[in-house]
Amino acid sequence: MEKIKVIFVDDHQIIRDGVRTMILDEEDIEFLDCAENGLAALEKIKALSPDVVISDISMPDMTGIELAAKLKEMGSATKVLILSMYTTDDYIFNAIQAGAKGILPKQDTNKEMLLEAIRTIHAGSDYYASSVSKKLISSMVSGIKKGIPADAGSKYTLTPREKEILKLYVEGYSNQEVADKLNISIRTVETHKNNIMQKFEFKSTVEMIKFALKNNIVML
Repeated sequence: MEKIKVIFVDDHQIIRDGVRTMILDEEDIEFLDCAENGLAALEKIKALSPDVVISDISMPDMTGIELAAKLKEMGSATKVLILSMYTTDDYIFNAIQAGAKGILPKQDTNKEMLLEAIRTIHAGSDYYASSVSKKLISSMVSGIKKGIPADAGSKYTLTPREKEILKLYVEGYSNQEVADKLNISIRTVETHKNNIMQKFEFKSTVEMIKFALKNNIVML
């Protein structure tokens, strides 16, 4: 089995040690190395070609957002997962714009969430903690929903189950929470989500949610 190669970036030794311990014994994940800032991480990424880099935001020399932007500019295949105490709207949107594929708040993240995020991002989907998703949705609703024609979503065809699942994503639920709420497996949830993404050629969960709101496909 080919393992998911991971580098972790944080300017606090105790945090680096803690995350390393969480990941170290996973059979499908290989912990390659740590770095204390984005600049040092960039050199390690060039040398080691990790699949996922987990990064704090606020660090000396180069922040996590600047690291994500640099990797995006380079066309790097390494995907960025932000793990930070800073999850205000500005930080969230700047991180997404820079190319981050996932955002987790340090204060609310446990081992299971971290591992799920790594695996989800590596598989090609975005991953946002529920608290982050709800902030994104709140901003989108206030900025997008005004003035949308009532029948704008009528030309888009989704099955009743797809609409049900899409509505839960719009409300900020994670894959596991959607599965629990509908009493179905997470694999079934992901299958429906992939079907929705393929129908409209969405490249990310955020794009899917923004489209649903703009076109009035689901009602909040």
